[in-house]
Amino acid sequence: MEKKVLVIDDSALMRRVLSDIINKDKLLTAGKAAENGKEALEMILQGEKFDILLVDINMPKMNGVQFLKELNKYRIHIPVLIVSSIASESANETIEALALGAFDFVKKPNGSVGYEMEDFRRQLLLRIYLACGLRVDSAEESKEEVRSHLPRKRIKRAKGHDRTLVLIASSTGGPRALQSVLPYFPMDFPYPIVVIQHMPAGFTDSLAKRLDVMSPLHVKEAEDGEIIQAGNVYIAQGGKQCELIERGKGTFVLSETDKPARGGLRPCADIFLESLPDTSLERCVCGVLTGMGADGCKGLQYAKQYKEIKVVAQNEETCVVYGMPRAVAKAGIVNEVVPLDEVANAMIKQLGV
Repeated sequence: MEKKVLVIDDSALMRRVLSDIINKDKLLTAGKAAENGKEALEMILQGEKFDILLVDINMPKMNGVQFLKELNKYRIHIPVLIVSSIASESANETIEALALGAFDFVKKPNGSVGYEMEDFRRQLLLRIYLACGLRVDSAEESKEEVRSHLPRKRIKRAKGHDRTLVLIASSTGGPRALQSVLPYFPMDFPYPIVVIQHMPAGFTDSLAKRLDVMSPLHVKEAEDGEIIQAGNVYIAQGGKQCELIERGKGTFVLSETDKPARGGLRPCADIFLESLPDTSLERCVCGVLTGMGADGCKGLQYAKQYKEIKVVAQNEETCVVYGMPRAVAKAGIVNEVVPLDEVANAMIKQLGV
């Protein structure tokens, strides 16, 4: 049976583009569209049935954030996929929409043809399928560039230093999940935290600012060349690859570069983890949260050959998409599997602090 999609966007062109993409898929149909949240809410309250809502952010009469608040007020539980531009106002409101319960978001393409449009179509359909519980071809979901690893000499630890890093990797559902993890690290937490959240450029600064308000630790978007310090949380930049490099004895620095995407991901947790053996870092505790695919699994398997690595995975019941945590659990590299609200405490316990 086809899944019914409601497109909500004030742009007639975007409504047509989205409807065409949906109606060309054999499992989806977009029979109706709305110009704003108010019109869409009236349809739903009048009894129209939809399996998923595609929602623009900036619309007259009722924008995407206001629409989500109304859905929550009326306790209407229909998956919402935000289709957003990267204007700074849209980015801030997209992060707020995710916090209000939106399933995920897709960045609008700049053009209507070419590779960017095809990538948008693929990303849009993948998220609709996941939100609607339709089977996603495993090869498409976890498609990943295979990287051959040359043997490396493990860098010896320097005596008298506790060189520890905390890493959190997340994707679909991650922006909201992070709100149930980062605020539970204490103000005097003695190690730096790096977050690899799959996001395009333009959104991670807004995410960091929102999480900073909620957390006792200082949360910020990572900067290239920045020295990481205890008690700070660094959100890897969207649209960049983040790696750890070392300057001097035990001075660890974040490198944010334009290295190519792997498996469509920038930032990619695997790439960050593969940079750890080139440093004198001693140990890392990694939290693997909700997300599609298997990012982080290969990187953890690799880094564990050289460093002391502990892994805490979010359990299936509390994940929006049980992809990344499933991959590390299946690989047998998890120390604990816990519900989302226990992830921070489990990571602290693994650190012994």
